[in-house]
Amino acid sequence: MNFYPVPPIINAQVLTRIPDDLRCQDESDWRGGFAGAFQNIFLEGPTCDEEGHLYVTDIPYGRILRIDKLSKQATVCVQYDGEPNGMARRQDGKFIVADYKKGVNDVIVDSKGNVYFTDQGQTGMTDQSGRVYRLGNDGRLDKLVDNGISPNGLALSLDERFLYVAMTRSNEVWRLPLHSDGSTSKAGVFFRSFGNAGPDGVVLDEEGNVLICHPSLGSVFVVDKHGVPKARIVSGSAGINLTN
Repeated sequence: MNFYPVPPIINAQVLTRIPDDLRCQDESDWRGGFAGAFQNIFLEGPTCDEEGHLYVTDIPYGRILRIDKLSKQATVCVQYDGEPNGMARRQDGKFIVADYKKGVNDVIVDSKGNVYFTDQGQTGMTDQSGRVYRLGNDGRLDKLVDNGISPNGLALSLDERFLYVAMTRSNEVWRLPLHSDGSTSKAGVFFRSFGNAGPDGVVLDEEGNVLICHPSLGSVFVVDKHGVPKARIVSGSAGINLTN
């Protein structure tokens, strides 16, 4: 049941396209959510450096690409034997990469240097054992969630009192209150959707609205901090697999 009007649709603009010569033609074991489909590139983890240059990961081929702020040209800056997925920048300028080859999906860093990350693995409705962790700046590891249904993207509220976590296979975004002792309680469902897949990347804008990427619906849903729908952003190209 929804008592709110249909939110306006915003058409996104294409920033750049990764050129064909940077798209891999070698076979990869990685399939993601597309069993049997060949992927010559699969971008995730958009993160900017202090100068505004954009970095994205290419999961199947273990690459991190840099997109120049001015020219919008892409170059490969890192390549290794792994599956880089989510990515975040620390205050010292160094990047943290969540490598899906080990089951870890996404990662963020708060203003105090604490690291939050999701351990998604192959969890889903029949295996509700996905986990969410916080690695404190003192080195202590706290387990915040151990019953996640494919935990994926995550984001902090502007005051860092709440953690939003996308649960892809249950088509939900959970909202977790964060306590100073490293625990959480009274977690609830903040957003619920539908489709073949569910919410993936999550981020907040400067007003505290939550932007939720939904791959199978080809949309980014914008809801305010109370969960009221504000807008729906759709791709500026033929692609609909909006992940992050």
